[in-house]
Amino acid sequence: MSQQHRRTSSQRATPQTAILPVSAVQSALDMVQGILAIVNERGVVVMVNRAWLGFMTENGGTAEGCGVGSDYLAVCENAQGPCSEEGMVVAASLRDVLTGKLDSYEVEYPCHSPERERWFSLRVLPFMDGPMRFATVLHEDITERKHAEIREYDMDSEVAQEVRTRTQELRTERDELDSFVGAVSHDLRTPVRHVRSFMQLLRAKAQERLNDDDRRLMDVIDGAAGRLDGMISELLGLARVSQTALNFQDVNLAQVVLRAWSNISPETQGRQIEWVAGDLPVVRGDPDLLRLAFENLLGNAIKYTSGRECAKIEVGARPGDKEWIVFVQDDGVGFDPAYTARLFGAFQRLHSAREFEGIGMGLANVKRIIERHAGRVWAEGQPGNGATFYLAFPKP
Repeated sequence: MSQQHRRTSSQRATPQTAILPVSAVQSALDMVQGILAIVNERGVVVMVNRAWLGFMTENGGTAEGCGVGSDYLAVCENAQGPCSEEGMVVAASLRDVLTGKLDSYEVEYPCHSPERERWFSLRVLPFMDGPMRFATVLHEDITERKHAEIREYDMDSEVAQEVRTRTQELRTERDELDSFVGAVSHDLRTPVRHVRSFMQLLRAKAQERLNDDDRRLMDVIDGAAGRLDGMISELLGLARVSQTALNFQDVNLAQVVLRAWSNISPETQGRQIEWVAGDLPVVRGDPDLLRLAFENLLGNAIKYTSGRECAKIEVGARPGDKEWIVFVQDDGVGFDPAYTARLFGAFQRLHSAREFEGIGMGLANVKRIIERHAGRVWAEGQPGNGATFYLAFPKP
């Protein structure tokens, strides 16, 4: 009795496999919004959903020619109408999936009708039923997504064109402004020199009649004229930097820095400076303008470390993803980070003329030179803890 009971329990625990009728499978396929068919290993259609028949008849086919029992490989190869261009490629790829050469196949294709533009995606995925190989063929309408991509592309193109147009306008305006600055500066230089010359003549002629207050006033006038002459010279230099045609070539920055250091070495007489030069890259650029940029940076480092008994100036580089980062670092007076944005402006000074001489154009020249090399500049510093100036060069 107990054995029989155990057998009955065992039989009840065994799951029974439910075989769905074909009508249930067909109903499930018809619920799928995609255009779906199943083909056997010879490419013959064995089952389709309602969307498949609708799609095929809309594009010139018939239920007999594209439905169950039709040769889908032949349909693709002999396709006519708006979707025919991809037919041969789809047939060849479907064969490769059915023979096991491909694990699956996907493609997007246009299928425009006279009424509207349309795009579809096709996916083919094989499956096995015992020894027999089948494939599910699924077409999906991706027209909405394609239209969104086209709108985004058109918008990006419009923005890009607007940026190009505005950039060219700005370049033209900048070139015109540079030309104007150069012309005005050149015209101003002559009267300023006349003022200084006549002041010297007046001082020589009236020397005996001048009292101390007169001499002091003349010194003030002469000093102001001298500073104005210096500012005009710097403006002319900036205009030359902006307008000079670039002679691009491969430039070893180590050699450029050595030449710049050699040119400004007279400024280091009587100073103790620890000079550190790391490995520097080869970049594309104009060697003369790059030398001028480093002369300005090294000159600044020498000037702003003048209060130190033993100063340290270092030049080095590190690689970035798409650019080389070159730096010039000193342990001088530094600067307040709140005024970093002013550093590279024309005639901008963060220290008084009594503390450090200069017009305030050196870093403006550096910025213009590096930007003409498609690079960028920035700086970091703290009062009393030195400064570091960075130059980014695109990798060749």
